[in-house]
Amino acid sequence: MLYVLRLTIMLLLSTLHAAADELEESVQRAMGQAGKNAATMKISVNKHQDAGMKAAQESAKVFNSPEFQEKLQCEQQRFKKEVFTDDTERAGEEDVSSPGRLPANEKVYLFFSSSIPDETIHSYLTAVEALDEPGMTMLMKGFVPGERHRYLTRIAKKDPSCVDQLKKEKPEVCERFEIPVRIQPSLFNRYEVTQVPALVYERQNEVWKISGNARLDYLLEKINREAKSPGLESLIAALQKGKHE
Repeated sequence: MLYVLRLTIMLLLSTLHAAADELEESVQRAMGQAGKNAATMKISVNKHQDAGMKAAQESAKVFNSPEFQEKLQCEQQRFKKEVFTDDTERAGEEDVSSPGRLPANEKVYLFFSSSIPDETIHSYLTAVEALDEPGMTMLMKGFVPGERHRYLTRIAKKDPSCVDQLKKEKPEVCERFEIPVRIQPSLFNRYEVTQVPALVYERQNEVWKISGNARLDYLLEKINREAKSPGLESLIAALQKGKHE
């Protein structure tokens, strides 16, 4: 029930943010046209007006209730913290990771953007979830205004063909990946990432980087030919084992 509530609210947030960007432009156009037609407009009686008004009032009452607003605000904060993290908000924080295949002094960064085909992103999300490696992070540089929540809602679906059914009585929400994606343009600049997808492996003061639309295990293999890291070798083995199971 909590999972359904989380995703229902997340989808509501996505819809509200996406609609807000389009609403302002639509309102401006509508106001201009309304001014031209006001003198000749004839208003007919809408027999559904009362029912529509009642439904709108009920929806507004639920949305504006203290209980719903509290849940909405809590979900906004969780969504922002767990899924999208700006590097400006993490300034001064230390990464405290649980043990994984990679030693504490090794990090893997997977850089991507919304320009990459959804199929490629889906394969990366599947691989990253399977590895469950705290030393690996997925990074984006930023978003076109208004596209942030809409994009995440789409690519995070485990089954891309699944369609959310937000029925009032019994909502059915598609299962989604819950993998943190950080918005960190500073790391794009630090590692001079100009082409995505790109993979960066850092070990102390050494850095290896590779770009190209390829499987995650292939990118890791290419880097590890030079890096020769037992940790990377373990990640590669886990990914390749998963392909044959």
